[in-house]
Amino acid sequence: MRSLVFCTTCKFSEQEKFSPDGRSGGQVLIEEVRALLDETGRDDIRIARQTCLWSCTRHCNVWFRDGERFSYLAGGFEPTRAAAEAIVAWFDLHGESADGWVSFKQWPDGMRGHFIARMPPDIARFEEES
Repeated sequence: MRSLVFCTTCKFSEQEKFSPDGRSGGQVLIEEVRALLDETGRDDIRIARQTCLWSCTRHCNVWFRDGERFSYLAGGFEPTRAAAEAIVAWFDLHGESADGWVSFKQWPDGMRGHFIARMPPDIARFEEES
């Protein structure tokens, strides 16, 4: 199953470590995505939590994990419903693709400028350099 892995220790914003009620940005973003999936009756995306994804120069990091397609690390999100909607919409496009490649033209505006890294699904599929 494909999953969204959220960093639970990411700052709430560039200026604040925690929200006014004491939650990290990652925790708030998880709740926004979970609410969106619940409201739409979705159970096809697993939500996972990870303490620190080691991308601390940007807050609210998400790993778009997929064992059959390229996976991606993205960050710098605001912990909001709009970000949750963009994350899920992009991950849906990713899931519809054969290899995880989503044309930039298709990206929701809320995903532009957030990608950090792309990882292959199975390194054995790629030929080694001679």
